[in-house]
Amino acid sequence: MGKTDDNEKKKENYTNYPTRLLYLPGVSERIEKLGACRHFPKNYILQEAGEVPAYCYFVKKGRVIAFEFTVGGEERVYNYMEETSIFMEAMILLDQPSPVYFKTTVPSDLICIEKESLLAGMHQDPDLMMDVLRSLSDKFMSSMDQLRQTTTKNATWKLCNLLLIFADRFGEPYDGKILIREKVSQQMLSNMLGINRITTVRIIKSLKNLNLIEQVNGYYCIRNAKKLKEFENESTSI
Repeated sequence: MGKTDDNEKKKENYTNYPTRLLYLPGVSERIEKLGACRHFPKNYILQEAGEVPAYCYFVKKGRVIAFEFTVGGEERVYNYMEETSIFMEAMILLDQPSPVYFKTTVPSDLICIEKESLLAGMHQDPDLMMDVLRSLSDKFMSSMDQLRQTTTKNATWKLCNLLLIFADRFGEPYDGKILIREKVSQQMLSNMLGINRITTVRIIKSLKNLNLIEQVNGYYCIRNAKKLKEFENESTSI
């Protein structure tokens, strides 16, 4: 078993909700052979909304977001495509236009896969077929959960839940706490949750005052994941 799989097994789940940080461990070898690797700089627009993509992509290194612009011109982020994730596969398979924009957030190495290569690979390899189905299922579950949260959860619950999601993905033990070893800005949290930055600042300050979170060298640190989860559960009403 590889190191990545071992790390995944060791992780504790702090949230039972579908994550918006999408990735598929253990699929690299099957996916990478389907296309050519290209390097893209930070903030490169891979796909415009309303256009049919020429490729789907596999994130070998880096990160890509799916987003749209709000009426006020701000970015509304739906998903973060992490390393080992596949995206835009449904659109190239069905020749459908993209409903949102896709862009890199850091310099990224992406495998560009054409429709014919993806179809041939799925036909020849049942495991690859399952990879694609799992990717589509993850996106569907994440979208349904985001819609459910919009109508049933308040901003405090959403932010607590998102911090727990980051702890699942990037958390590591730190002096009896959980250090989120990823730079997470207040604007990033706001864009992902669809709330204004002032609200995010207020909630973060409240969580710090309650000794639920702190910041260590610019990283968010969850002082007690169980207590943060309990506080989240108490903040469920809209």
